[in-house]
Amino acid sequence: MTDQEIMDWFEKAAAFHRKRAPGLVIGIAMVSGCIEKLGEVKDKVNAICESILCLSDVIQLMTGCTLGNRYLKSYDKLGRFALTLYDRADGRGVRGSIDIDKISAQETPELYKFFLRKRSDEVKAGGEARIKSGEQVIKEFMTVREQIIKLEDVYLEKFGKGVMLPAARCKTCRESFLRQNDEEECGVCTGEMRYYRPA
Repeated sequence: MTDQEIMDWFEKAAAFHRKRAPGLVIGIAMVSGCIEKLGEVKDKVNAICESILCLSDVIQLMTGCTLGNRYLKSYDKLGRFALTLYDRADGRGVRGSIDIDKISAQETPELYKFFLRKRSDEVKAGGEARIKSGEQVIKEFMTVREQIIKLEDVYLEKFGKGVMLPAARCKTCRESFLRQNDEEECGVCTGEMRYYRPA
């Protein structure tokens, strides 16, 4: 993918993501590399995102894999800026990540700080400093992107279209929920997944 194509995708991604985050540009280059290396697929491309950062929005935009259509899975507990695109028919995939050892703290200092979350407090606070830092991260990334993106062939342990879970009616709140096992109550009513309280 050319620099101009990356920046064209960046405009689309920034509109979708609602901000001009440097992680979008990095994600675009990674997704593009995975698509190119994976080549033609027999069935449909599925994706795994190893974090809940900008990368997940880029995957959705560039591949059509979304949480809603179940072609995108998020393994956000891993917390890595990495993804895997794979053919759900045979489990053949390509994993894209960033090789931190190839990022020079001297030659690309803002990019280095970006990946290690060591940007200044002023940048972390937001505003103009964050915008300028983001622009510098993008500039530095574009000069080294081909050296730092790592693409590796992988095979998925589990692939194919996931099973649709059966629905049940919670005996407490009476709402319909997707049953994992033989639960009689939804995760909110058991307290396991409570994320709100009545106002």
